[in-house]
Amino acid sequence: MASKVLKLKMWPDDVGGTWKQSVLDINAEVLCVSQFTLAASTKKGNKPDFHGAAGGEKARELYDCFYAKVQDLYDSEKVKNGVFQAMMEVGLVNDGPVTIEIQTTPPKNFLSKLETKDEKPTTENAAIPPQDTNPENTIPFSK
Repeated sequence: MASKVLKLKMWPDDVGGTWKQSVLDINAEVLCVSQFTLAASTKKGNKPDFHGAAGGEKARELYDCFYAKVQDLYDSEKVKNGVFQAMMEVGLVNDGPVTIEIQTTPPKNFLSKLETKDEKPTTENAAIPPQDTNPENTIPFSK
């Protein structure tokens, strides 16, 4: 997934062609932010259901692995990190509206490592961000 984030053609080229350049092509910064809320199911009822999200410890392990891999594959000085499980105010300019869900198939040995742990999300360990208004958790972002 880290490689896909860096190589996905999401920016225009110099002559206006859309979907032509990647993070690597434009030498952009990358802001990694854990976004567990994307795992919400709204199939039943009127409240989002986060039971599909990894438990807190497993979610942190997966996020840290992803962040380290992005740094490994790119210029680590250009890769910034959000604060895991924190409410953050992220300032950015959204060039869209576009939302892209990236789906990949992890290596088989990665999946077997996940299956060996039987951690189920609970209210105590789910990757639900606490209410945090600390200004140190505000991260500016530039394209």
